[in-house]
Amino acid sequence: MSQQLIPLTRPEKFEAAGLPFETEHAARWAFRQANHTGLSDAFIRIGRRVYIDVGRFHELVRGGHST
Repeated sequence: MSQQLIPLTRPEKFEAAGLPFETEHAARWAFRQANHTGLSDAFIRIGRRVYIDVGRFHELVRGGHST
């Protein structure tokens, strides 16, 4: 299974991937709150860039907490 990663700087790709963020700002807020909301595994930092792991995001939102 391939892993789909979307950079936080590409909000035009969010809707097609089923992500609930309309803007980069909204996605960055979700990243900053990820430890509090239980979504930290859905965000991946590579160097200075932050990506959303789309599959993992949907799994965590639906309540699948397996690692």
